Amino acid sequence: MNEAEFERHVQTGLRNKEVWELVHNFCSHATVVNRGGVGLIAQMTGLPLGMLGLSCDHAHVGGMAGWYLEETAVDFYDRNCNHCDKRAALRLPNLLQLIDQRDRAVEARRAADKANAVAAESAHQARIARRASLRIGQSAATCSLLDDIDALDESRSSDAKTKVVETARLAPEVFTTPIVEYFFELATSSEMNLHEQALLVLRKIGADRGRVTEAALECLAKHVAVEVAADIVMASPSSGSEEAMEKAVRALISLARLPESQLPVSVPARRPGPLRAVYKARPDTVCRVIQALLDYKSSYPIRLGIAALEVLGEDDVSLLPRFARAIIAKLTRANLLIDEDEADRELQMVCGDMSKAVAAALLSDPENTDALIADYFTSASSEGEERLSDVYERVSRRSMRSKYLGGTQLQLDEKVNAVVLKRLLSWAGKSSNGEVLSNVVQAFRNEPEELVSAARQNIDAPLGTAAVLDDRMEACDREKSGKPATTLLEQLDADNLMQSLRQLRDSCAAIAATAAKGNLDLTTSYVGFLANVDERRDGLSSTLLRATPHLIDRPSTLNLVLPHLYSAMVGTSVLRRAAAAEALGDLGKGLLSDLPSLVLEAFVLLLHDRYVLVHKRAVEALPSVALPTELEGSAESALLSLVLYYQGKKDEHNFLLRCMALYLRRFSTPAKLSRGYRRAFIKFLMGVPASSHVDDFARMASDLCAEPIFVDLVGRVFEDRKLSEYGEEDACRLVNSIPDSVALDRAEDLASFVRRNPQRLSVAGSVIELLTRVGAWSQAVSAIEATWTFIPDTAPERRFKMNRRLHVVAVQFEAAVAAGDVPRQQALKAEWIQIESALEEDRKRYAERRSALPSFLQPDSGN
Repeated sequence: MNEAEFERHVQTGLRNKEVWELVHNFCSHATVVNRGGVGLIAQMTGLPLGMLGLSCDHAHVGGMAGWYLEETAVDFYDRNCNHCDKRAALRLPNLLQLIDQRDRAVEARRAADKANAVAAESAHQARIARRASLRIGQSAATCSLLDDIDALDESRSSDAKTKVVETARLAPEVFTTPIVEYFFELATSSEMNLHEQALLVLRKIGADRGRVTEAALECLAKHVAVEVAADIVMASPSSGSEEAMEKAVRALISLARLPESQLPVSVPARRPGPLRAVYKARPDTVCRVIQALLDYKSSYPIRLGIAALEVLGEDDVSLLPRFARAIIAKLTRANLLIDEDEADRELQMVCGDMSKAVAAALLSDPENTDALIADYFTSASSEGEERLSDVYERVSRRSMRSKYLGGTQLQLDEKVNAVVLKRLLSWAGKSSNGEVLSNVVQAFRNEPEELVSAARQNIDAPLGTAAVLDDRMEACDREKSGKPATTLLEQLDADNLMQSLRQLRDSCAAIAATAAKGNLDLTTSYVGFLANVDERRDGLSSTLLRATPHLIDRPSTLNLVLPHLYSAMVGTSVLRRAAAAEALGDLGKGLLSDLPSLVLEAFVLLLHDRYVLVHKRAVEALPSVALPTELEGSAESALLSLVLYYQGKKDEHNFLLRCMALYLRRFSTPAKLSRGYRRAFIKFLMGVPASSHVDDFARMASDLCAEPIFVDLVGRVFEDRKLSEYGEEDACRLVNSIPDSVALDRAEDLASFVRRNPQRLSVAGSVIELLTRVGAWSQAVSAIEATWTFIPDTAPERRFKMNRRLHVVAVQFEAAVAAGDVPRQQALKAEWIQIESALEEDRKRYAERRSALPSFLQPDSGN
């Protein structure tokens, strides 16, 4: 976020703070509430920013919430305060100040509308007089045409417009010279807004083509009747003056392709034909317009120029490289050369369009475009470097290539692949800009088949870069040790840099290994590079080991790598042992089926390894490794030992749950579970934060739910105050997994969970459904009544409370049916009817005030 954006947010917060005070002064009952999250700017400044709305215990209807408190406050006043007799005013000034301003603005708008209506009527009478003068000396048919225009001036109906145009097709002789001149006036006049019909008429009657084209160009310059005018110009692209054509090209670009909007709005169908026809006839004219658009400091014209290049570049591949320098210069210095625009959030839209255009130029002319980018990169700011690197990240996307090259040309030539890979590897090895490195990371992550293809020509390039990145990581570690970070921001920057370097090192190794796959010479080169890595460089060798599954595709290749994997598993390096375990897990069962028993024994020993990193990686790999019967028991014992060790460890809950789930899936049997494993596992889960891991509980529920104390685990989840709404969905799955017999025995406990936590309505609903299913009626009724009693009996909540009462009555009715209590059933039926009647009365009474539209968008009643 730049300074201008930050300042806009601060000003909004200051204004919201003023409005907050006005609301407080207006009525002590009204409060401002934040119905969304609290952002960093709000935390830093203490200003009210977010989705703000109003609340009041006397408000019968809600209101909108929004970024600007002034709008939401006025809307809340219109819905509630204007009808309220409970107001407790405090002081002046107050909210009525905003209401008075709004009312005066409404009155001014009404007065302006009235004046405009008078002026419109005067202009209408002048047009009638003008047509009356045209009737002199004309035939009856011509006068009938003028009558149709009079009717069209009155109603503006589509039928009347069609009738005038059809007259030109069926009776062109009606259009005498004065009438033709009148239609030329209509084509360029804004009084009747009949540009489209006038152009259609002139074209149908065969009026002078040059004049019609000039009229069409004038319409395009005004952005009216664009489609009809474009068709006329497309038929005669060489007609008209250069000046008129330049003014018209912008409308043709908009017709061909509009820049994408931030919001998902419907856009008209694209019609690139007229623009392409004009470009073919007058390429220099169109290029001057595009250059003029790119020279703007405003966002939208630049984006329009980029859109033109996208359309025309599909036919002329030399066009984008021609403008590459101008676009790259603009992209590099966007903060200086482009003005801030609220419609283009932080220049994201315009920079995104320019980045795509440069990416397309890179695909068309890789070497020259890459050289241009490199020239500008050397003197670019950090933001400029980020934007330029984004170009290469876009090129790495298959969707980007499909868009600009078509589905039949997805396989790019080796020149593009080599240029892109060379530049990405160069930045990976040299750049210290975190955003640039992030773009390179993402480029390697996308779909790097083409990058792999380029790496096959020189596998030493990614391997060498991996080594350079390892050196950089060691240098960063030394710097961190010699000069520790003094602030949290410095620490975060250092951590992010190390994370990016680590990811890039992994990506370079993966690209090299994938490039070597299926090629014995390249595989030998990769394995040779691995073998020659200095023993002290654990980070690099472990990275290369983790990447070996990418190059192993057959037993012969596995045999080349296996000695290095085995040596790593039994070696002294913790990183290498962990990397070897991870590599085995990634190989897959097919390639691991014929592993020597010696290797599998070494793998099982990794499960017993005393170093956390090693046994964690071994546990992650275990699901993919098939062990012989004699080793399964050892693996089971190791896994149980890890469960017992980690069950009391703080901040290790994820790994504990992984081990437990793996044990239940691979080693558990009904007999083992019934011997106490199930009960022990549930007790272990009782020490795990439910709010963070309820989904894991739900996945293990089928193996654990038969134990009666499973209900206690459900209760712990129920009562976790940090449980989110999304977590409640998994909590409902837990409740639904409880067997009926267990639920009946623990019915009172289940009901007590609801009574203590009635605010968790979705989970409470699952519990009540379970209780009714097993026939625990008294507990079900007490639970549902707790969820109703919990709702406050205030005006905002009254309708919700009545709806909840219907649920209570429904459960009570089922209980009465189960007990055979007919009088109770009749009383509950009467209560149900009474509540439904009250709800309907409430709906009718407040229907207008509960409109989904905010008050300032609702129709003006004139009151």
